[in-house]
Amino acid sequence: MRHLLAFSLMLLLAACGGDGNSGHSSAPDNNNPGGDGGDPGDGGDPGDGGDPGDGGDPGDGGDPGDGGDPGDGGDPGDGGDPGDGGDPTDPDCGYQPPAEVNPTQTLGNTAAAATYDLSAYSERTELNTDLTGTWVMVSDYVRTQIPRIPTEQETRHIRRKSVFVIRDNAGTLEVANCAAGSSTFQTLPDTTAAFSLPLYSNSNNNESQFFTLTSNSKMAGQALAGYTTGFGETRFSGQSTAAIKISDSTAPLGQHSLTIQYNGVNIDEPNQPVYCLVQTLELSGTQECGGAPAASELIQQLQTRSSSGLGLLFLTEQNGNLKSALARDSGCVRSVSQPEALSNLTATADNLQLVLSADMGSASAIDCGFNRFPAATGSYSTNLTLP
Repeated sequence: MRHLLAFSLMLLLAACGGDGNSGHSSAPDNNNPGGDGGDPGDGGDPGDGGDPGDGGDPGDGGDPGDGGDPGDGGDPGDGGDPGDGGDPTDPDCGYQPPAEVNPTQTLGNTAAAATYDLSAYSERTELNTDLTGTWVMVSDYVRTQIPRIPTEQETRHIRRKSVFVIRDNAGTLEVANCAAGSSTFQTLPDTTAAFSLPLYSNSNNNESQFFTLTSNSKMAGQALAGYTTGFGETRFSGQSTAAIKISDSTAPLGQHSLTIQYNGVNIDEPNQPVYCLVQTLELSGTQECGGAPAASELIQQLQTRSSSGLGLLFLTEQNGNLKSALARDSGCVRSVSQPEALSNLTATADNLQLVLSADMGSASAIDCGFNRFPAATGSYSTNLTLP
């Protein structure tokens, strides 16, 4: 189901125009850095000037200056250059972090770096008898992706905050589900070993966040491990993830309202109780080895979960061009998008409150079967207060 949501959102933003790659579901990448030019078969193998019958003596092919030296096939200049593998460790590539984007429109405080500072909240260490209560999780890391072809690098700085409830339901601990799917709560996994939580939508199992329980009022996030697939390599740096309990309340955080209309479909869900909130800020940039960086893309996302489904509001901006989208996931993902900013956007937000309302009046839609409809409208509002 997570893959279904990610694929739907990829189509959704593509419908707005441009390349449609918002970064919410990046294809797995696989690259062996420097592996295309630094292997034994490229200038340093015995058959290239180093065999006994042809220059095996130190002065004829087998010495460091002929065939086996660092300058022939094994150095970054012959195999790690822009045309042959794009070695991300080659300083000559001149890779730069994504340039900051000053947002034209913001989803409350979602675009503010201070939103993703866990020190703004107080851990309630005295509420340490069990895990029930309201929790805040903050993660901050940089993901670097190096596709094999073409020779470019994508760098994405991801900040995320999840506010969620853990409750006792007739003796079973449950955690609010801010990931994909239809369930409002899921059974809390075994916390005696490393465990994952449904705190946000994630289409890539290689990037699932795991936690260890430090106490009944604190969880420590485990570092994400780099990985490779057939498409390239993904690396992580600057990682910081933790969650703390801020209250013993298991009541809803507030409510949201959502409407989507297109082709006879009329979703109208007013004042639904919300048990988790996710705010995500991503700054993304791509750059060819040795080339100039492409314009950075800023992605803002809100997710709220009620008993009627998961509401997701998106806003992306690149080179001054804005795209917005709204999705509702209740097991069936319906979404609307438009190649422009949100209409009638109002917001009031700080670390303990988020009040937001926005409309979409000139959108297109994608339904559960990935069918497109050219005329659609939508609206989203939320009023949340942390305990």
